[in-house]
Amino acid sequence: MSPAIAPLWDDDEWEVCNDDGFIYKRRRRLALPEGPSPADIEAELRRQKRSRKWRCLRAIRDKYQREIDQWEGLSASLTRLASPPTSTSDAGPSSMDSAPPSPLSLPTVDDLLSTVEAQEMVLRKLSDFCDCVDSFCEAQEERLTQSLIGLPIWGSPRALMRSLCS
Repeated sequence: MSPAIAPLWDDDEWEVCNDDGFIYKRRRRLALPEGPSPADIEAELRRQKRSRKWRCLRAIRDKYQREIDQWEGLSASLTRLASPPTSTSDAGPSSMDSAPPSPLSLPTVDDLLSTVEAQEMVLRKLSDFCDCVDSFCEAQEERLTQSLIGLPIWGSPRALMRSLCS
């Protein structure tokens, strides 16, 4: 036997085996180098599960953060639509934008109420605009329907029935 290949059994040792009453001897096998213990495997599985759970939670968090960013963008655009045009001195960035808000600079209830009322006015204008577009589309559809019904190919209903019956 070559020294590079180790035998799987010990030549000097025999073991007695009892297999449901059938007793026999076989060569004792060498103890193979053991792999990771069941506790190590279980710990690794727990770690993988925790890692997978963490990745899923981060993905959900990122998804919701993107959605919040979209809503904030829409809110900002509606606020810009609702607010009257401002002078150029207000349009530039101010030093107060980067400072943390102090209790005195926080919006009051009246400010928030006026903002909500302005947003309500913008939504009402958008609703009126949608109603106008809807009525325009209905009128256009009615004109197209009338132009198709008024075509001379239809003739009278009796003539159409006679031609279909013959």
